Amino acid sequence: MVGSRRVGQLGAEVVSLVGRALGDGSGPLVVALSGGADSAVLAWALRECGWRHRAVHVHHGWPGSDRMQSAARAVADRLGLELAVVAVDTSRSGSPEAVAREARYQALERGLGTGERIVTGHTLDDQAETVLGNLLWGSGLDGLRGIHRHRPALVRPLLDVTRTQIRELAALLGLPFADDPANQDASYRRVRIRRALAGWERTLAPGIGRRLADLARLVETDLAFLDRASAAGRVESLGGSVRVAAGEIRTLPAALAARVVRRALRTIGEGYPGVRRDVDVVLRAAVDGTEGRVSGGHPVARVGAYVVIGTGDRPAGPTPTPLSVPGATRWGAWNWEAREHPGRPEVFPLSRWRQVFDARALPRSGAMVRPAGGDDRIAMARGGKRVADALSEARIPPAERPGWPVLAVGGEVLWVPGVRRAYRGWVDEDTMGYVEVEATREGRWKPVGS
Repeated sequence: MVGSRRVGQLGAEVVSLVGRALGDGSGPLVVALSGGADSAVLAWALRECGWRHRAVHVHHGWPGSDRMQSAARAVADRLGLELAVVAVDTSRSGSPEAVAREARYQALERGLGTGERIVTGHTLDDQAETVLGNLLWGSGLDGLRGIHRHRPALVRPLLDVTRTQIRELAALLGLPFADDPANQDASYRRVRIRRALAGWERTLAPGIGRRLADLARLVETDLAFLDRASAAGRVESLGGSVRVAAGEIRTLPAALAARVVRRALRTIGEGYPGVRRDVDVVLRAAVDGTEGRVSGGHPVARVGAYVVIGTGDRPAGPTPTPLSVPGATRWGAWNWEAREHPGRPEVFPLSRWRQVFDARALPRSGAMVRPAGGDDRIAMARGGKRVADALSEARIPPAERPGWPVLAVGGEVLWVPGVRRAYRGWVDEDTMGYVEVEATREGRWKPVGS
């Protein structure tokens, strides 16, 4: 009878907390069913709440993964849940925990259907361990927020329930969960933090886990205010790089400038907001142009009016590519098209990205799109100009110059799109055929949301 009363009392408390965390929405849910007690109780509570849900188990390929898959299958069968199993590759370099976490969430997100949200079984103890780990790592206020309760298409409804409560309820309900052997492996940083917290609970500060979790709730309100106040600070991405406007972060109050930089670091660091030193590296580049690197090895450099993080990831320009007349070709992120016109010119350049050439200067074959060479010069009415100088004068960022194309015939540069064209090849009254050439660059910096 005591067990029955305890199931009723504790079960009602957990179901109530889960219901409040999920709000009034009614869309379908996907439970990340690990096979452990946390996600097993979450799946049970969702059923008690009347939510439509299914389960996905992610198999990490670790020594205990087969055991955890069997437990997830048993829990799903007990609760009458549809279960899908997805295997992921965790063999790439990096922290095993971080690699597994990234692979797991990517697999879950890829499998989402229309309107579905992911729910995970993270508990109050997970929150406390995350806050402490971030504090030790120096992640600032962002780190003290700990595990986010809500992300786009992601909810963590058990962050106010302790691991002890979850395990007790799972045992009372008779759920066939298993314990992941990885949770006992002290080579993982989280396991060492978990053991340290357990020791402090006994000998130093009883209740420290709950206080750390409460700290996450306290800073969440402050961070929401700072996020709104710093939302106007622009962060843009292109390929493997992000950039912030140097002038903006120089003039913003320090707290807001740091928020903008943290947003940029989260973008390039796949959610990791960096440590204080990373923020200082970016701010220093904005002030005096000092180059540096941030966590993950990403280089930081001042490029014109911007601070660019990740410039070192940009590949050099592709190999030379022929451009036939008429014809089209692709060169890196650039699309080129040449259109042939008979007779006297009727079309003249409309922008720096479109030019016309006398057909005698641009034959049907022999034109090449290639990267600029160190000795390349572009012909002018008198003499010539180094292409490198022309790129600089046009304020093409140094990080982008190795991948900037030129149009050349017989080794002579006729045009640097967006920069300058050569004097040679201009149409005149003797022109009886001409070629219109257009170069379009696909890559553009795109805004990153708050």
